[in-house]
Amino acid sequence: MRRLLAGWSTLDPVLARQLRFNVGALVASTVALSVVYVAGFRHDSVVIDIVVMLVSLTLIAASVPLARRYGPGAPLLGLTAAVTAFAFGGTWTTPQLVPLTAMLMMVPLFVGFPHLPRRWVTVLMVYGVLGSSLMSALAEYRRPLQPGEAWQVNAVVVAASVPTVAAVIAYLVNDAYRRMRDQAEALRQSSVRVVQVADAARRGIERDLHDGAQQRLLLMSVDIERTRVALAKGDLEAAEEQVAVLARENRKVVRELRELARGIYPPLLTERGLVPAVQAAARRAALPVTVQADEFARPPRAIELAAYFCIMEALNNAVKHSGASEVVVRLWDRPGLEFEVSDDGRGFDADEIEPAGLLGLRARVLAAGGTLRVRSTPGRGTTISGRFPDAEPGDLDGIG
Repeated sequence: MRRLLAGWSTLDPVLARQLRFNVGALVASTVALSVVYVAGFRHDSVVIDIVVMLVSLTLIAASVPLARRYGPGAPLLGLTAAVTAFAFGGTWTTPQLVPLTAMLMMVPLFVGFPHLPRRWVTVLMVYGVLGSSLMSALAEYRRPLQPGEAWQVNAVVVAASVPTVAAVIAYLVNDAYRRMRDQAEALRQSSVRVVQVADAARRGIERDLHDGAQQRLLLMSVDIERTRVALAKGDLEAAEEQVAVLARENRKVVRELRELARGIYPPLLTERGLVPAVQAAARRAALPVTVQADEFARPPRAIELAAYFCIMEALNNAVKHSGASEVVVRLWDRPGLEFEVSDDGRGFDADEIEPAGLLGLRARVLAAGGTLRVRSTPGRGTTISGRFPDAEPGDLDGIG
């Protein structure tokens, strides 16, 4: 099954896991009802339920190849259509299932809440409330129309379906609780990392100023004193030579300070946005860097900053540590900004060791509401990817 659902590999691992669990539960329920049918319960209700479940599986499967292009929206739309078909068919044939089919209408909301923008979450909330009401009304309509002798079949259908639906809902609730607990722990750890990263950044700026501009300014003070002495002696030729040296040193100081300021907050990022800033950095890199970017609207400032500095850190790591010959940077919106930095370097075992520099990246991405993934295999390069929510302008004001 994992091979058939390989199209979901580009999705957030949590979302892909939840979708696979829903598919597995639906397959299990279909198999159970098929066994019931083969065992002798060849009633129309059983046949209809099996057909409805197969339709639901088909709807989910149809969304798999669309995930790479359209992101989480495609599989979530397929899941919503599958849930609707399953709930409607189950309620129509077996009204006794209505407590679970009504609750089943909330599954797309449970699954999609962390992965969709606010407006689509609102749509799923309305879908869940109206859908639950519709299933309840449909069940009341169907109850008097059911023949009394069908209770055995209803009992079998309920017994085959209830564990599956209950398992899906219990899994989603437990998964949501676990993710909330993990996020709380991650936030606690990130607060410590943010302090460490900020302290390291301050020390880095101090080191760059001390080793670069400060040393040049000290040398310039010596040259200024030499120029003063030459002028006092009337040696205009020596004074002119010292002034030329001072002019060269001044240009170097200005260039170093400009590079330092660009590293703290690049003006190009503010003026033109993420893609031009990354392209400019790629041209200055010590390795060949290819930037592949779709056209998209500028995200909120906090997300733009987090993505930029993560990409810069990934590029620096590739230059300093990977031994790569080429780096590829990709940027797109699905919606929600996503980026990927891949190199063909030596890689590392991500299960055994994680570079300390990645802690700062994770803290920065998490602060902007995003997630960061690191995929690396010894001898096969490293890929660092990040995904941010589709936040509206102003949602993340004050962050970054």
